[in-house]
Amino acid sequence: MDTNGTAFRILCAIGLFFLVQFFYVFSKVERLDEGKLTLEAEVLMLERKRDLMRTKLNDLERETYRSEKKLQSVENRLRDHLKLLGSSSDKMPMIYFVTPTHFRPSQRADLTRLSQTLAQVPNLHWIVVEDADSTSSSVAEVIRRVKLPYTHVNAKTPTDMKMKYEDPSWKLPRGVAQRNVALAWIRRQFASLKRGVVYFGDDDNTYDWRLFSEMRAIDRVGIWPVGIVGGLLAETPILAANGSVVGFNAVWKPERPFPIDMAAFAVNISLVVEHPDAGFDYSVPRGFQESHFLTSLGLAPKDLEPKADHCTKVYVWHTRTEKSVLPKAVAEKVKSHADGDFTELEADALGIDL
Repeated sequence: MDTNGTAFRILCAIGLFFLVQFFYVFSKVERLDEGKLTLEAEVLMLERKRDLMRTKLNDLERETYRSEKKLQSVENRLRDHLKLLGSSSDKMPMIYFVTPTHFRPSQRADLTRLSQTLAQVPNLHWIVVEDADSTSSSVAEVIRRVKLPYTHVNAKTPTDMKMKYEDPSWKLPRGVAQRNVALAWIRRQFASLKRGVVYFGDDDNTYDWRLFSEMRAIDRVGIWPVGIVGGLLAETPILAANGSVVGFNAVWKPERPFPIDMAAFAVNISLVVEHPDAGFDYSVPRGFQESHFLTSLGLAPKDLEPKADHCTKVYVWHTRTEKSVLPKAVAEKVKSHADGDFTELEADALGIDL
């Protein structure tokens, strides 16, 4: 038996086996390298696509920014144009929109919403009267931002007539001192003015722009329906066939001379000037402030001029912002807001200077 030949053949077989294994592994590595190169090429392609998308996104952001600036410019030109249209004496009468306001968690929100409604109304002078010892920079900022003609003053409610935050809204009359200060300012500034209307607009009511067009045509006193007030969906005067006011549908204290809401009427400024003692009074029975003011101007129901399409439309709603529901500790901090420890964000929400 040729043992040397057998051993040689075994060695050749082993060598051949390892050679085959080597070429197999080598081919696998080659394929892995090719796969790696392919993946790297795909990654590079995706990176190029990503960079292209970023470039397009940046272009879109720049275009969006330019479009927003153009829109803002158009809005500013339109607002300036409307102001110019309203500034001439032979154009529409000025509306003196009187807003009493007091600090509460929603004050800044309410004034912001109202200001953005009034900003669209030409020939409107906004008179904001704060129930405070002095005017606040937060309220001033809201007023100035809308670029309306405005007057910003303050009048403090007497302590014994000041409602607590938890008191119901009907407990004491609100806005008495503030409306009287606004009337006094109007009389000082416009003693000889015969054109224009005075309207008392609360900071949490809701107004349709059509209301302002309606009230400009008032000769003495205009009246219209008010939505969601006095226990009714719409409180309104009742008209005769000839369009005169013959009654009211009020269910709360209908015996009042004028059973209407403060938002239901506006008066010609000449009446305010001609009756220097007309105003509001803390001694008046609850719900009679409107009647007291209108009768002190020498007016009777027969003088009412129905507006809002003969009192068939509602252009103002007596909405009220719901009292903010806050934890007791936070509510107490808000009550003493001048000394409260607020974060910058909380202070901005409330309109408080830190």
